[in-house]
Amino acid sequence: MITYEVSQRDLRYVQRKLQGMEEKAPRVIKNAINHTAKEARKKLAVGAQRSYTVKSGGFNSRMKIQNATNSRLYAVIRAKDRPLTITRFRTTAPKGGGRADIVKGGLKELTGPKKIKAFKRGGLIMQRKTKDRFPLKVLRSNSVPKMLEKVYSGERGIEGELAPVIQRTLHDEIKKEIEKLM
Repeated sequence: MITYEVSQRDLRYVQRKLQGMEEKAPRVIKNAINHTAKEARKKLAVGAQRSYTVKSGGFNSRMKIQNATNSRLYAVIRAKDRPLTITRFRTTAPKGGGRADIVKGGLKELTGPKKIKAFKRGGLIMQRKTKDRFPLKVLRSNSVPKMLEKVYSGERGIEGELAPVIQRTLHDEIKKEIEKLM
């Protein structure tokens, strides 16, 4: 969950710029926060697309924005889901064993700790837990929230952390909203 709130300094800045129209300050800040949240969601999805091979629909549908209101001047981007099956990524499963490309960089062999190879069955890529026929486990990747967390922190996708970029976007949006009223 990514939360952005406006600092007291930003609020004083808006009130100073809106001399005589201070009652419109919450609306200006609310609109700026909501625009920033939408931009942040786009930037997270783009960063995830740069580093993971899953389709963008896999990210956008899992990120929900709780918009700011005049009385609640913060927005929340929530991402929740369980780990994705590996078939959502670029995969192959020939007779010699399955391979997947989750993080962009080429297909990697899917073998377990005992060199047990993966195979495709029923549209899923599976692997035996032991040398015996059963039990089987379906192979999965990280969850979408974990992938987005890595993009946000700068580990994957975008160069550096995303927090300063979002903060700059928020300040730019506040300035645009003030200009609309002037």
